[in-house]
Amino acid sequence: MPYLLVRFALLLICLSACPAWAAGPVPANTIVLGDGNPSFEVTTDIQTWLDTHSKADIALVSEFPQLFTTVPALHRHSLTDRDTLWIKLRMVRAVGNKASWTLNIPLPYLDAVTVFQRNGPDGWTEQTAGDHFAQSGWSKKGLYPEFELHPPAGVPQDVYLRVRNYQHLSLPLRIATAPTRESQRLLEMALQGLMLGTLLALAMLSAVRYAEHGSWADILASTYGLLVLMAVAQTNGVLNVFVWAQLPLWGNYASSVIPMIAVGAGLLFIRNLYALSTHYHRYDVFLGRTAWLTMASVLSLAVVDRASADKFCTLAMTFAITVGLAATVLSWRGNSSIWRWLILAYVPQYAGLMWLMAESLGLAPTVWEMRYLTSVSASLSVPILLYALSHVTHDRKELEMRANHLPTQDALTGLLTPQAFHQQLEHAYERIVSNREPMALVLVHVINHEPIRQSLGDAVAEQCLLRAVVKLHRILRDIDPAGRVDTAHFAILLEGVPHRQALTERMVQLIASGLIPLPGLTPPVTLQFQAACVLLHENPVAPEEALGHLHALLATMSAHTRRPIRFLDAVPTQAAPLQDEVTPA
Repeated sequence: MPYLLVRFALLLICLSACPAWAAGPVPANTIVLGDGNPSFEVTTDIQTWLDTHSKADIALVSEFPQLFTTVPALHRHSLTDRDTLWIKLRMVRAVGNKASWTLNIPLPYLDAVTVFQRNGPDGWTEQTAGDHFAQSGWSKKGLYPEFELHPPAGVPQDVYLRVRNYQHLSLPLRIATAPTRESQRLLEMALQGLMLGTLLALAMLSAVRYAEHGSWADILASTYGLLVLMAVAQTNGVLNVFVWAQLPLWGNYASSVIPMIAVGAGLLFIRNLYALSTHYHRYDVFLGRTAWLTMASVLSLAVVDRASADKFCTLAMTFAITVGLAATVLSWRGNSSIWRWLILAYVPQYAGLMWLMAESLGLAPTVWEMRYLTSVSASLSVPILLYALSHVTHDRKELEMRANHLPTQDALTGLLTPQAFHQQLEHAYERIVSNREPMALVLVHVINHEPIRQSLGDAVAEQCLLRAVVKLHRILRDIDPAGRVDTAHFAILLEGVPHRQALTERMVQLIASGLIPLPGLTPPVTLQFQAACVLLHENPVAPEEALGHLHALLATMSAHTRRPIRFLDAVPTQAAPLQDEVTPA
């Protein structure tokens, strides 16, 4: 009996100590999967082995742990298309943790990776992904390789990764619970969908602008937007999922081809946007040739091996980006109207691409998040450059419109000439007679224009007239015609003015704005307006007489009158004489 009691006590002690053993310290470099950290990136040292002949299998690798050496988690591995990198991760699930765990590698351009996990004493389960395989062959379809983890609770287990890639790389390893990872996937897809949808909308907007204006610059802008969209989608694995899903070879080479074509098209777009040939003709020719040679460099993929062609394309892209940045600097030196927008669009994109180029050449550490930052900067360059294009197009169209409207517009103010305004007045008079539309005709006089010219000169007087036109436009709508009918006289037609009170309020606003001193003039100069008005629907004066009557009304007004707004009175009518009644014979 005492012996049984002793055994029962020892059993209780062992059972109570089991949780302590499970929660005790784990061996070094062991990844613990627990509830306290549902998503993290592996930062501890890992064990790797580079199989330069690619002949080993999982059975051989698992039997010889002495093959592996310990390296940092983001160590750069010198891979070629003939090598195989083996990675061993030791994991342990915390006791009581029941979550499903996943492992993902955020590199869409990774050629092939296979994850091996034990399934019994001698068996292994395999999960495969990479852009050498169709999406149907992936363990889980996605933008980049992702795998499920099944480590037992409380018992450390080794997980092996077999990695193949045509060039060297650093391998970021991210581990997360299944619910957390699903939220990350949804957020990532939503943000990328928003970014790509915006780029598609901007490209369509440029196509619509081409249909409206017929400018080849809009076609080039639309093409550039589509190429940036494709480059961003390919770099982030979107095209591999939705376009090249069953064409892995196309998706593999598209990661090298599409960005090169997008960079070359960007140089052509900048060349068209800022006319370098005006001040820098030789550099303009050099920029154009660089753009075409950058796009042609992708042909090296058909001539030499993939690794050598990729290095050549990387150097070509670096050179092209530098040439494009120099073009933006020349736009600043040339005092271009859009140099700020060119620099804002190109410098962040240049910095991100240069970092990626340095990574691919082994000159900078791998920061996998830089891919997203570069994608955002490239995407933002599209609306910025489209705004710059619209600014340039607006300036060009304005010059063309001014040239086309010279016969009908005043050369100084841009308002209608007397003849053109008279035609507008006749059309308005016809509408008033036929439809009784409310319409007001106003003749505005800048009464201190002549004193300004005599005291300050013709240049200041012309500047004052231009400022007067600006103040006139503040009380006009786009549909209200305005013309310059004399040196300092402006006639305007205001549609939809029903009564004198509404018209008086507008004229008071104009007169008050004239009393504000004009900026940049010393001594301070103000504009003194007087207005002669007539409501044509109440007093339908004939067009050939209307302006004459208003001129006469202004002539009766003193320069210091307290009534600067006068209305033209209707001409009194005489009663017609009654005819004598005729008596029939």
